[in-house]
Amino acid sequence: MGKYVPAIVTGLIVTVVVGFLLGLAGFRGFAAWYVPLFVGLFTGYIMANLQGTKASPAATEAEKAAALTLRPSPGKALILVHRQGFVGKAAGMEIVLDGRVLGQLKSPQFTAVEVDPGAHTLEFGFVGLAASQNKREIIPVTAVEGQVVAFRATISMGMGKNTIKIDRDDQVHSLTDDLRRMKMIAPAMA
Repeated sequence: MGKYVPAIVTGLIVTVVVGFLLGLAGFRGFAAWYVPLFVGLFTGYIMANLQGTKASPAATEAEKAAALTLRPSPGKALILVHRQGFVGKAAGMEIVLDGRVLGQLKSPQFTAVEVDPGAHTLEFGFVGLAASQNKREIIPVTAVEGQVVAFRATISMGMGKNTIKIDRDDQVHSLTDDLRRMKMIAPAMA
């Protein structure tokens, strides 16, 4: 609960400020209390959803150029994850590889990391209030030497819970133009 205090306080401040401004503008009755209450609650809700979202460091131009060649180093495989879509765009989706956090991707961003060939586990999820609204997705990945394994992460909205949707991109070479326009996040465990 303590981590949501800034979101709650901000929502209360927004409620008071909007109510004060509407009062100065001559609003009375229903609009004078409902509009500020709605705006304040909405502000607090959005901020609580973004709680835990961190700005992941951008990759250097050299790292991005190397990733866009889609050629892993000898004896390695390349796992590439890109996030697209409007839903939840500002919330950082945490990407975990074999139990270690790679970083958080907002939309549209991508990351790429070289791994040893073999079996791996990718996990996708959110932190903050958004975590309770989205079920984490866990994907087993088997990579062979020289292979590029790419995944596209999107979110689809639901009534009670949203769904994190992970699609494997088998046509990785057709992604290069889209990825070139995206910001690359430097993987934390590279």
